[in-house]
Formats: sequence, C-alpha cells, structure tokens
Amino acid sequence: MRPKILLFFEYGTLNGGEFSLLTMLKELAQREFEFVAAAPSEGMLAQRLEKCGIKVLPLTLRDANGRKLPIENINIHLSELVNQVRPDLVHSNSLAMGRMIGRIAQQLPVRCTSHLRDIIKLNKTVISDLNCNAGLIAVSNATRDFHIAQGIEPERIRVIYNGVDTNLFSPTASDASFKRELGLGSDAVLLANIGQICLRKGQTLLARAAVELAEEFPKINTVFIGERHSQKAESIEYEKSITRIFEQAGIKDRLFFAGFRRDIPAILNDTDILVHTAHQEPLGRVLLEAAACAQAIVATDVGGTSEILTNEVSALLTAPDDVAAITAAIRRMVRDEKLRLRLGEQARIKAIEKFSIPLATEKVATFWKSFL
Repeated sequence: MRPKILLFFEYGTLNGGEFSLLTMLKELAQREFEFVAAAPSEGMLAQRLEKCGIKVLPLTLRDANGRKLPIENINIHLSELVNQVRPDLVHSNSLAMGRMIGRIAQQLPVRCTSHLRDIIKLNKTVISDLNCNAGLIAVSNATRDFHIAQGIEPERIRVIYNGVDTNLFSPTASDASFKRELGLGSDAVLLANIGQICLRKGQTLLARAAVELAEEFPKINTVFIGERHSQKAESIEYEKSITRIFEQAGIKDRLFFAGFRRDIPAILNDTDILVHTAHQEPLGRVLLEAAACAQAIVATDVGGTSEILTNEVSALLTAPDDVAAITAAIRRMVRDEKLRLRLGEQARIKAIEKFSIPLATEKVATFWKSFL
C-alpha cells in the first residue's frame, strides 16, 4: 500500500504556494503516495485538488464573519481530522498552517512536516511551534537562512525549490490576442505585473516607473494580473493608489487590471516585459514561469530572486524600493530587443536545468519518505 499523506491548506484560494504543490501532486499520487487534503470549501483550491483525484475534507478555521476561531477550537478540529484520516504523515503547505499543526504535533500519532514559503518576522512562540514539526521545506536558501537566524533549528530545514512546468510554460509565437483584448495594437509595449495585489508585491513601484517612462515611450502600457485578497483597509487603499498614480499623471488609459487569469502561459508570451517589484520574495513563482517562457524580466533583487535569475545574464535585477533603478532597467529593455531576447533565452535554460517539475517532485518525495 502507498503511504497516506494528509495535506493541510489554510486558504481555499490559488496562489503561488498552492500552484507549486499542485504541479507535483498528480504525478506523486499516481506512483508514490495516497493523498487526502484538508482545505476550506470556498475557493478554487478544493476543485483543483479533486481534479487531481485527491479527496478533500472541509477545513474550518474561521467563523462566518471571517474571524479566526479560538486556538482551542482549531486544535480540536485539526486533531479530529488527523484521527479521521489516520495518515502516515501530515504535511502543511504554508508557514502559518505548519505553525498550527506544530502546536498539536506532539499529541499526534504521526510525524508532521511543513513548507516555509514566507520570509516574515516571527515571535518566539511561533518559532517554538514550527520546531515541533519533524521537518521543514524552505523554498529557497534565502528563506532557510532567514528562519534559521530567527531560531528555527537548522537540522529540521531542507531547501527544495518549487518546480515549473517547462512544457506548459514555454516560448511561443505571440498572436497579440491579449493585447487585442485590452484594446491595444500589436505594436504596443506591454509591461506586465503578475501576482496578488498587496503591499508586499510593491506594485506602486511599477506604477511610478511607468509614469516616469510615459512621455519617452508613448506606446508603453501596464497591466496588473491578479487579485487583492485582503479586505484590510490598508490593502484596499493600496490597490486604489495604483490607479491614482496613473490618474494623476493623466495616463489612466494606459493602465489595465486583468484580474485572476487561467491563461498565464499565453499572456506571458503576449507581453513584452515582466516587471516584478516585490519588497520581499521567498521564491517568486511568476519569475519561474516567466523564465520558462523566455520572457524578458526586470525584478527587484530580494529574497530568493537571485537564486532564480542572475543580473545581466538572465534578467535585470535592481535594488528594492528604487524607482529610478527600476525605471532605468525597463528603459534598457524597451530600447534593446536583442537584450530582451538574450536574457530570456538564458532564463529558460536556467529554468529547465534547476527548476523542472521532475526534479522538484523527486526531492519532495524523498523528503517525505525520510519521515515515514
């Protein structure tokens, strides 16, 4: 019989961490493990898991108003799910979920592991809870080093990069269909930012750079692809501020919001430059996808970004929060088509060599087996 692994997902939405694990689950379910997932019923994640042939049990961590349930209630609920499934291993797909499982790990009859997909400051209690997991997967060396410095025990952490489907994400000839959808001509220069709209992703930096370049390059347009999930007032205001920057410059007609999209491979091949202006990034999934598509990339050099891309070799990397540097990098890319092509080609080579799904899948499988 295949070992049974119970997977815990805190949210039902599909973001980088969820997509990263989903890329591996179907293959692993066919040949290595039996999976059961515990995830919120709302959102698209449960549907995607079921398409992979994985049974999904409802995970309830919040009340009807979206408030987190008391710790005691959550602990009981998580323990009940583990006892119901009777898995051979429990794995949490995020730091926050790993912390919640870590709180009860010593009372569970199985060993627990978790992904660390965030670079955020943690207090001593959270560190202690995470250290109750038998093993932790850091998605980059930057993530690993950051958390070891905070007190995570080094022997528990293994670095395993996320994988990207280099067949699905591959360079193809553009038919300009996405530009036409936006009402743009095929000769428009389209800057794309892909990801959740939030303060950490730094989208206002791109907005300010686009404004700086607007007069010099009248054909530059900017599209933000992704959604804002947070309902906090500061997050809502942050999203509005992106539009306000373009409005105040009188170029709102050159700004587009495309929302959540399922056709990211086609979009990447129909945009000219991916601009990733994050303030922090453990290992940006969209950077892997853009690299696999041989896309020209301008990105802030934060977190694990330099483990994916090399400045002047496979992308142009800038200091974080430096609008002038971001603007200058985009300017170089727009002016120099040969540079865009050269950097994109090298980015794809790196994606194939270092971030393929088979490589990531094999390493995660080996990691899990070591705790069975």
